[in-house]
Amino acid sequence: MLIKEKLVVMKRNERYTGNFPPFFDPSLFPELKPLKDNWKAIRDEILQYEQKNGEIKGLDSNPYVAPQYKGVNWSNIFLLNFSIKHHNNLKKFPTLTSVLNQIPNCTFAIISILSPHTVIKPHYGDTNGIIRGHLGLVIPDKLPTCGIQVKNETRGWEEGEIVLFTEAFYHGSWNNSSKKRYVLLVDIVPKFMEKSIETVCSKLLGAQSYNYLEKRFPILEKISDRASNVIAAILTVGWRFYLPIQRRIKFL
Repeated sequence: MLIKEKLVVMKRNERYTGNFPPFFDPSLFPELKPLKDNWKAIRDEILQYEQKNGEIKGLDSNPYVAPQYKGVNWSNIFLLNFSIKHHNNLKKFPTLTSVLNQIPNCTFAIISILSPHTVIKPHYGDTNGIIRGHLGLVIPDKLPTCGIQVKNETRGWEEGEIVLFTEAFYHGSWNNSSKKRYVLLVDIVPKFMEKSIETVCSKLLGAQSYNYLEKRFPILEKISDRASNVIAAILTVGWRFYLPIQRRIKFL
């Protein structure tokens, strides 16, 4: 039985302390079936893209690189970023885009490639409003060589299977094999949160925007939590108006 709880979006150095489990059973989320049904086509499209255009390298389409990712040999292509559409990237992967369009509560999608002998240090996520999934595409080895840890639990990936977890918890992953690991990383807003995609994404982007501004302008660190909440709320309203427009207009 799924646990219901209030939507929480972390700002500043807040941490999630809720009651969700570290990992979820994928069978509870039938909307993800198109990913499993089409995983080979998705994998082949990505590998063919690399054959034609060269290896996917670096962190792409992120407003800033968080400290835990600096210097990490981890490559991403962003397709959806909390409902922000990366139209040019989606156009490069028509099969994958078609599959994502079949999952209406999908808010985040990136092609994620972890190089050999690479570790993503454990870090906290931003909200309990999404559940994160990793669809295994090219998995060079099993646990303990390759895997992900959420809180005190670990899982390995399998090709064609989905690992679902609470991204808000402290989590990290590793690839200690000699080959690259490919997964499709997706977020969904679960129905049991009883919040719309627009609400979750705009609040999350509002908090992320405030965190970015606080890092950019350290003077903001001195203001009260109440004042920071007001700023984050204003940013949230801006995102709430911007997101539906951006999803339809390709140059935004």
